[in-house]
Amino acid sequence: MIPKGAAPTAEGTLAQSPLLHLLVYLLDKALTGTVVLTAPNRVVSAVHFHEGTPVKARGPDGSVPADMAGLERTLLSLCALPAETRYGFYKDKNFLASMGRAEPVTCAPLAVIMAGARQTVGAPQVDATLQRIAGRPIGLATGAAPERFRLLPEERALLERLRARRQTLDELSKSSGVPERMVRSVIYAMTITRHLDLGVPSKPPVGIPPSAPDASAGRISQPGPRPNDQTYPFMAPPMSTPPGPPSPRPGSSGQTLPPSRSSSPGQTLPPSRSSSPGHSLLPPRAGEATLPPAGPVSERRRAEIEAKLGSIEREDHFQVLGVGREATSAEVRTAYFKLALVFHPDKLPRELNDLKPRVAGLFARVNAAYETLSDDARRAEYVLSLSRPAAAAREDEQDKVARVMTAVQDAKKAEILMRSDLAGAELLARRAAEGDPEDPAHRTLLVWIKAQRRGTPPPLEEGKTSPFYDDLIVELDAVLQKEPSYERALYYRGELFKRSGRADRALRDFTKAAELNPQNIDAVREVRLHEMRTRGKKGGGGRGDEGSGGLLGKLFKR
Repeated sequence: MIPKGAAPTAEGTLAQSPLLHLLVYLLDKALTGTVVLTAPNRVVSAVHFHEGTPVKARGPDGSVPADMAGLERTLLSLCALPAETRYGFYKDKNFLASMGRAEPVTCAPLAVIMAGARQTVGAPQVDATLQRIAGRPIGLATGAAPERFRLLPEERALLERLRARRQTLDELSKSSGVPERMVRSVIYAMTITRHLDLGVPSKPPVGIPPSAPDASAGRISQPGPRPNDQTYPFMAPPMSTPPGPPSPRPGSSGQTLPPSRSSSPGQTLPPSRSSSPGHSLLPPRAGEATLPPAGPVSERRRAEIEAKLGSIEREDHFQVLGVGREATSAEVRTAYFKLALVFHPDKLPRELNDLKPRVAGLFARVNAAYETLSDDARRAEYVLSLSRPAAAAREDEQDKVARVMTAVQDAKKAEILMRSDLAGAELLARRAAEGDPEDPAHRTLLVWIKAQRRGTPPPLEEGKTSPFYDDLIVELDAVLQKEPSYERALYYRGELFKRSGRADRALRDFTKAAELNPQNIDAVREVRLHEMRTRGKKGGGGRGDEGSGGLLGKLFKR
């Protein structure tokens, strides 16, 4: 499979960099090339990536699937390879070009990562990652797109809880009402792809094209500066970059993985920690570096941090920031930045690195206080909550959780009942939407069931439109105003536009739905049919005939 003389750009073992971490890294950096995996029994598998997305794979059985479902199954089978499996990444090389079908296969990488997380939860690398965030209040990150993970209804409900209120992994496991294994797999997948807000500056979420709308705009705020060269300080990336100038942004020219020892002349590597062939792509483990002795300034800083750690659990948001109840937004912001200089984990001197995990949790509290007090509506709600008994607040929270979980179950039953009893399905969907009005899935499902019950409009004359579904379209407009990237609402609205004779508006919705999820076969089919009709009217022979021009070509040329 590997041509003679070909040298890997990077190499290691799955014990050092689990396959899911490699998938995240390649997707984040938008790299093109082939990963070759050699299991301990010498069986060779491979995955070819185009700009970070897997497009072809050869499984351990030698098969090269020709469709999306087969590709995803093969990727999941590779996630089960032993930790001793060695990998090599060959940048800009395609060792699978002559295998299987010539055209690349469409794949949803975040959905594969989520499925892999469900499969590997309980593995040491999963537990190690979750242990690092165990005490942190977490929420959805700015720009997070949970709909790209192909979540189950219970998993979506988990994330809605985080959207409503930041909480720790332990709190989520105890109060969510879903199996702990499911909680851990969702949080793990969302953590390694940076779709969670952990209270520290980070890069944008992985797997979101630069042009994709911000699905969480206006719902989650991220205060303070967000340096481009920062990532979660508590979680080592799957591969480290050798010393040198800062790397270009993901997707820019020149972006490479760390070079291997067999790379071209002029490239340098950090020294290996072992005498075994190849080199580790992980940064030094915690505790390996020799730290300088602490000086008086560091000791004063340590005492200040320890004092804050000892008091913060008893403090409300105003006390955390050190401001009064009447503080202005400007005063809140000033207080936040002063505390960030002292308590941000990345501001710690090296001799205080042992405090980093605890300081990260402390700064998460500072961040949460700033997010709440800098927003007038959230601040008013928080001040009101301070005057309410804690028992009543807990009871309200438990009631809300119960309503959310009941709504999820009602929605699942409604989807099943749609096949035989639309009236009963509408009743259940309405109950779900009323039980959890913040979940766009429930409201969208209710609109679609109502459309199915209403039937189709009378036949339309050429060029005429119908107001038959206008009220339902308005309901979907409201959903998409809050969740502009909710693919299901876009597709259903496109269907209603099409049936109403508004083909142009339908095409816009189908196109956007297909861009958000190229596995939405129905949306992609509608775009393809439009292009076929357009070519037919023009007499054929246009660029669209080559499969690379037009709307459909744009959807898959990534």
